[in-house]
Amino acid sequence: MVAQSRRAIRSWALWTLTVPAFAVVVLVDLAAIGYGAHAFTDRPSWRGLDVVFALTVSALISVEGARRVESRRRRGGALHKDFAPAWMIAAALILHPALAILVAVLLRIWWRIRAGKCIPYRWAFSTAVHVLAVGAAHAVFVSARGLTGGNLGLVVSMAAGAIAYVVTDTLLCGLAISLIIPGSNRRETVGGLDDLCTDATAATFGCLLAAACLISPWFAFVAIPITLTAQRALLLGQLETEAQTDPKTSLTRVDWWRRRTEQMLRTARNQHEPMAVLLIDIDHFKQVNDRHGHLVGDEALRAVATILRSAIRVKDVIGRFGGEEFVIALPDTGLDEATVTADRLRNAVANCPLAAMCAGVLDDPDLDPDTFHLTVSIGVAVYPTDGTTVDDLLLRADRAMYAAKDAGRNRVRLAADTVPLPRLTASTQFSEHTEPLAPAQRPVR
Repeated sequence: MVAQSRRAIRSWALWTLTVPAFAVVVLVDLAAIGYGAHAFTDRPSWRGLDVVFALTVSALISVEGARRVESRRRRGGALHKDFAPAWMIAAALILHPALAILVAVLLRIWWRIRAGKCIPYRWAFSTAVHVLAVGAAHAVFVSARGLTGGNLGLVVSMAAGAIAYVVTDTLLCGLAISLIIPGSNRRETVGGLDDLCTDATAATFGCLLAAACLISPWFAFVAIPITLTAQRALLLGQLETEAQTDPKTSLTRVDWWRRRTEQMLRTARNQHEPMAVLLIDIDHFKQVNDRHGHLVGDEALRAVATILRSAIRVKDVIGRFGGEEFVIALPDTGLDEATVTADRLRNAVANCPLAAMCAGVLDDPDLDPDTFHLTVSIGVAVYPTDGTTVDDLLLRADRAMYAAKDAGRNRVRLAADTVPLPRLTASTQFSEHTEPLAPAQRPVR
């Protein structure tokens, strides 16, 4: 039994962390335990147990009512924002710290019971973060309340406490994610604009909930339909993202790419600036599917998409054009800069260890990491020299890409070096809602 216990402890995921990540996780856990012990030994007043009951039960009802929505919203990454902190913020503002910690721990225990499988150290760390955030919110609220008076002072103090909670939670979680998952960007660690709006809404709702509970703790149950409706509103952003994202590569769909590119082209026309379009096709990609199967092919497609996305600027717009083709719009980019960018992308794909990026499905003995490489052929078209509309630029870039393949593949060719296309008539131009040059309409390359 002792030996089994030791083996179980040695198998904990906690031991796989790097030294900095391990130190942060352990220090935060110890700090939360210390703060909680101090709060409970500070002779708390137990007169607020009715508030604890009302906040905890109403929060659990809201969490359960929004479970389907949250399971749809939950992304694959470590960061996930919802409205659950609102009840913890309310508890921190109107209860003794020990009772506020009790609310937070009860909610976290319920989440652990309902979550099923989870990584224990992450659950413990997240719980510790909430405990410390509750402490920060209460301390800031009490300090601000001591400096202000009247109803306005109460509002300011509550707002300050709610902000302290959000800041503490965001910084500690962001620090841990950046250390546990190396290479995480700012959006993956502290969130983007949508996450900030969710935090602001939770903080505001927490203040309103605290004010209502000062009148009567049973007002907490009135908040349940409000939060359920708000949770569903969060789903709209998720659905919008899914609608404009290609599920296989996580790049934008071609129709959304066209809308963004048409906006960029109007800006370029008004400001008399150049703009480039790159059309990229993976060479001999059909052979990958035929030789190694579609699972490997899908992983290779995702790997190439990741390489391309990481090698362009933030303002550039990349999308999956269809099949194994990608398209990139480069605003404020002339011919020389577009050529350099295209060649840099070509080299990035050709020199990347794709076998390592596809490690999740590399159980094929014929898939040699030393020989499994892909290349791309790229066509470049530039506004206004090669065309004045998105369709014109796509046609010229496509023709240049064919020229790159005819020249031996793994090359960059410019639309300016190809034979100009005849002017399109109204009957042959692409409509606004038609996907141009769909792969199904082309010969196999």
